[in-house]
Amino acid sequence: MPTQYEQLIARFRRAQEGTIAITFALTTFVLVLITGLAVDAGRAYHASAKMTSALDAAALAAAKTMREAGLTDDELKAVAERYFRLYIVGTGGNFAVVDNLSVAVDRDANSIHLTLASHVPTVFGRLAGVDSFSVPLAATAIYESNDIELALQLDVTGSMAGRRLADLKIAVSDLLDIMLPDEGTTNKVRVGLAPFSAGVNAGPYASAVSGGRSHDGCVYERRDLADQTSEALPTGSQAFKVRADLTGRSIQACPSNAEIVPLSDDKAMLRRTVEGYRDGGTTAGHLGTAWGWYLVSPEWASIWPTASKPARYHDDKSIKAVVVMTDGIYNTIGGVSGGDASATARQASTIAVDTCTAMKAQGIRVYAVGFQAPSAALDTLRACASTAASFFDAADGDQLRRAFRAIATELNNLRLSS
Repeated sequence: MPTQYEQLIARFRRAQEGTIAITFALTTFVLVLITGLAVDAGRAYHASAKMTSALDAAALAAAKTMREAGLTDDELKAVAERYFRLYIVGTGGNFAVVDNLSVAVDRDANSIHLTLASHVPTVFGRLAGVDSFSVPLAATAIYESNDIELALQLDVTGSMAGRRLADLKIAVSDLLDIMLPDEGTTNKVRVGLAPFSAGVNAGPYASAVSGGRSHDGCVYERRDLADQTSEALPTGSQAFKVRADLTGRSIQACPSNAEIVPLSDDKAMLRRTVEGYRDGGTTAGHLGTAWGWYLVSPEWASIWPTASKPARYHDDKSIKAVVVMTDGIYNTIGGVSGGDASATARQASTIAVDTCTAMKAQGIRVYAVGFQAPSAALDTLRACASTAASFFDAADGDQLRRAFRAIATELNNLRLSS
């Protein structure tokens, strides 16, 4: 007979009631632990995303301030730290504990590098011996303000008399206020003027570009018209014609009070110059287009004063742009107008478009503005523009002002990159 003790052991071995409860308890603990770790991991992910955004914002703010405010390295570090803390607080709670935030300033590269050491304490992970998740992060911001070189081809022909010329002066003034604000810019912004009528008044540069033959500032096409779409320096056959080189009747003079002005950041001088424009003469718009190019062409650096020398092409820090503006059909070559429907007009349009094409091939942005212009003139301008959005058909003075403001605003935005 089994003893009472042996019977008790046998009954315990046969018992099944407690097995499920123990297994369930162990499984529940594991599931709760896994769920808890997932919650902790989600908190760490949230903290990482939030602090990444904060680091990016702080780095960009400090890099921008470095370019604009002229602060010391310690002051820039304080700016970065302040922006980081404000961003974290301003966007709600944060699960992370910041252990260390370091800021490195590289003035040669215009960059700020932030390195963050932080951790997120766990709530459930401690049950598995995981007290925190480490969250190391880094961010670098490079803030560059691109330099801008902008040339304005401005129509001062006889058809611009009265209200049209007055509207143009207002539009240019608006553009100058945007491009050259009174408080200054963080980059180099320069604007040049290329007014035209039947010829171009090259002013003090006329002698250099005509082989010493211009004595009144007036120049026309290059001696060999085949070279007219080139940006080459005006020497030899590529020099410009003067009045004495022209033949035919009714040769039109250059604008006497509207000279070429090379690139400048002197807003008052530029505005004063445009205010002094008077209308007169016929429309050799292809000359205005060419001279707009010359103002921003590095090939012409030896012609212009030191402060007006254009940057080289594709230097990764300069934006070059030319605005071509007219109210009429290009109809004049050699100082003589052939009329709007003439072979001369077709040739002048072709030269202008070919010149624009050559400019665009060098990376120059071409904006085209027609002001109460006929369809043939608008076709030429449309072909010149870099894009469809770079072409403007202004039916009145308000639309002309909006066009010039739109161009200035776009260029002002393009100069900022990060």
